[in-house]
Amino acid sequence: MEKNADNKVLDKSILSEYGFEINEIKTKHPLIVMSKDKFEVVISEDNTISYSNVGIQYPLKDVATLKKVYKEVKREDLKPA
Repeated sequence: MEKNADNKVLDKSILSEYGFEINEIKTKHPLIVMSKDKFEVVISEDNTISYSNVGIQYPLKDVATLKKVYKEVKREDLKPA
């Protein structure tokens, strides 16, 4: 993947490209919870996406930030599915 793709603004379709799926149990309108390997992101009503862990929200605005946080938490690189 080229470097410019890492600057893409995150959205639900990009998360899906990386293997994230909607967690039907945790999703409650207006919030959408998507997860991959127990790594969860929350999409709020205004389409803000953030990593959520133990009540702490960490904003994820682009693919590069998602990859960085995923690697810090999971200790592995995030690659497209």
